[in-house]
Amino acid sequence: MQQLIVFTRRISTPASNLLTGIIFIGITCLSFNLHAADLIDQSANIFKFQQKLAQNGNVNAQYKLATMYETGEGVSKSIEKAKHWYSRAASAGSAPAEQRGQYLIIKQRGYDQNKDNDWLNGVLTDYKTRKPEAILLLGQMYSEGLGVNKDLDESLRLLRQVGILGTADVDDQIAAIEGKIESLKKSELVARAATLTAVPKKGSNIEALTIPQQQVKTSTTLNEESARLLKAEKRRRYEEVMRKLKLEQEQIDAQQAWSTGDALATADDEI
Repeated sequence: MQQLIVFTRRISTPASNLLTGIIFIGITCLSFNLHAADLIDQSANIFKFQQKLAQNGNVNAQYKLATMYETGEGVSKSIEKAKHWYSRAASAGSAPAEQRGQYLIIKQRGYDQNKDNDWLNGVLTDYKTRKPEAILLLGQMYSEGLGVNKDLDESLRLLRQVGILGTADVDDQIAAIEGKIESLKKSELVARAATLTAVPKKGSNIEALTIPQQQVKTSTTLNEESARLLKAEKRRRYEEVMRKLKLEQEQIDAQQAWSTGDALATADDEI
């Protein structure tokens, strides 16, 4: 009994508490890594399934396969293979695939108003009718200044619409554009501060020199808060990706079950 009491006291020492904390952190990190591994495995499985359907002539699968090659989801990124599958889907009658494939070509060689004006008008027309693929494409065009004047705020607005519609995973793109906007604002603030802190000429207002210091302090506080919110947002996005993959896997399972059932039904008819 005395030995048991001594052991109990030992595990409550600061050193043992530290060890417990380290173990907890290790388990948490391992769990997160396992989730990440599951994410990669699921993406690879989805790619293989879509590839099989695409090779059998499924237009929707051809479009999906092209987007996976374009973004590197579940497979090594390859713009050339993406263009190939967009072209296959476009030949089968997919207008979004035709627009998307042309976008990749224009992105590589640059926008030519004489050659690409019809393509741009087609994208804008589809956007006006609220077609999700056109909203996504136009959002990316605004972020790059491709065919339109570069406008990160407008790009962010459009990509957020896509995120709400759930037609594409744009979380990383949104985060990247938000980072660019924040960086530009910070650069503007630093430039303004440098201007205001320059040696004043005779008769200038000395009080103006105190303004940038207040702005810098405010900016620092905002950056700290932004970092905290970004961390929480990354966790939310990860959980959302896992949820979407689970739903997509369920849809794939349902399609496989349907295909199997249809094959059996055909066999029964032949018998």
